[in-house]
This record gives sequence, C-alpha cells and structure tokens, in this order.
Amino acid sequence: MTASDPELGKFGITARLFRLVSDMPKDQQLILLKQLIGNDVSNHLYKLIVEMTEEQQIILLEHMGQMPEVELPILTVSLEENGASMRENPRKPCLINANYRIQDRNYKSYILDISIGGVFIETDERVGLGKEILLKFSLPHQPQHFTLAGNIAWSGPKGFGVKFNKISSVQMEVLKSFVEQTD
Repeated sequence: MTASDPELGKFGITARLFRLVSDMPKDQQLILLKQLIGNDVSNHLYKLIVEMTEEQQIILLEHMGQMPEVELPILTVSLEENGASMRENPRKPCLINANYRIQDRNYKSYILDISIGGVFIETDERVGLGKEILLKFSLPHQPQHFTLAGNIAWSGPKGFGVKFNKISSVQMEVLKSFVEQTD
C-alpha cells in the first residue's frame, strides 16, 4: 500500500481513488461499478434517487425525458471480457403489430425490439413507470398468438420498455427461437 498524499491529510487515499476513477475510461468505470455493486444496479439507482432533493429529481426526470435519440442496439453492451452484459437477454429489432391495454385503455402500436424478457413499444403516449400492461401480438410466421402481462420498465419520448411478468416455457422457446434467428 502506498502512503497517502501528506498535503491532503486524512483524505489522501480518498483523493487518490477519486483521481484514479476520474482518469479511467468510461467503459472501465462501468466495469468497476458493476464489480462494486454486483447485479443490483436498480437498487443502487433507486437509493441515489431517494437521496436527491426534489429539485434534483425534477432535473433528472427532465433530462431523461430529453435524452437524444439513438439507435437501439441489436446486441447488448459487453462490460467485461467474459461477455457479461447489462441486459439480461439479447434483443432483436423487429416491426410487429401490437395491441395493449394499460389501465382500462386500449392502444395499438408496434414492437420495435423484442427479447424473451420484454419488448420496446413505439408510441408518443406517455405512460407511468411500473404500470401494468397486457400485451397481445403475433410473431411473423408463427401460428401462436401471445398474450403477456408485464410492467412498464422505462419510458422515453419515442416509446417504452415492457418487462414481462410471467412467460410459459412454450412461449419462451418460441420467443427465443425468433430472437436468435438470423434473417
């Protein structure tokens, strides 16, 4: 262990750590963060949000609503050499008609990407996080129709993400086959 900087006194080690972290490339910072908090990223984000002032929360909410449009990745981002990813399941871009119901209101739109864990639905409608959704759709060239319950996991200006609550093993296999199929 190296000695701390005498000019910084008892905060020398902390200051060195701050410098080391700020000098790291962003991808290395993400790897370090994941190593420190494990797979419990959501809980740590929730704790940070709860500790914010109301003004800070409003600024964060506005910032997240104005995030720039980006192409959704086909594959997940790899944070580690071993290929672990931020998402639980790989996603496949698609264009699938979808009917869904949120709080006794029916909607029609399109699924723009899909995985065995959820979907991204394109819409200009604003929906609340955590809201329950009942989603109905059919995959191309598949006789089986899907009716799946889920919750709104995130929402942005161009749509929202749904995380499925429960999915049968048969439905999971059909979805997995569709997601893994190369066109």
